[in-house]
Amino acid sequence: MSSSKRKNERHSQKFKQKKKKENRTTHLRISDNLNRSTESNHSNTIAIIGGWIEAIGNIVAAIGDTPFKNMPETIKTDLRIVGNVLQAVGSALTSDNEPIFIDIVGDILQSAGNVTVIIGILDENEQSSQRLETIGNELQLLGAGVSINTQENLTFSQTLDNVGNAIQVIGNALQVYANPYTEEGIRVNAIGSWTQAVGTVISALAADYND
Repeated sequence: MSSSKRKNERHSQKFKQKKKKENRTTHLRISDNLNRSTESNHSNTIAIIGGWIEAIGNIVAAIGDTPFKNMPETIKTDLRIVGNVLQAVGSALTSDNEPIFIDIVGDILQSAGNVTVIIGILDENEQSSQRLETIGNELQLLGAGVSINTQENLTFSQTLDNVGNAIQVIGNALQVYANPYTEEGIRVNAIGSWTQAVGTVISALAADYND
């Protein structure tokens, strides 16, 4: 075999090896991008589910807070417990899939607030029960407030989420300052609960739009 042929063969082999390496690198990059995209979609889906569970929980709790004359108190209590459990679960699911740390803190505070409200509802001592519910609503208020995005040039979904969180803050504030021992206070608490429910529905829609 001539020297020229051997050089051509070596060149051809090197070219093939280089091409294989390039193909393997490209394949790895594509696989990595696909994995990241799948993980991102999975996180978004869980966050959306969590947001709607939280919204449903708020609606259920709001029904329990509404002073219907024909509804037994035991049913109202059960609705409030179930509603707050759903809210706590929804916030926990959302917090586990938030990309921004401050949003994670906000969701954790809201979930902790719901748990505190549940403990307050189950507490048989009237004074400590009311105190725990107030603390729970304060934690939810703080959580919704912390989650408000103050950056510039927000997207439509971020702006919508801000509106939802702001409405939740208003609803929680009404619940915190409502006097549970007067008829007017009971009505204010119900209005606050429904206001919070509207806010969570708007935030859930924002997460849906973002998907």
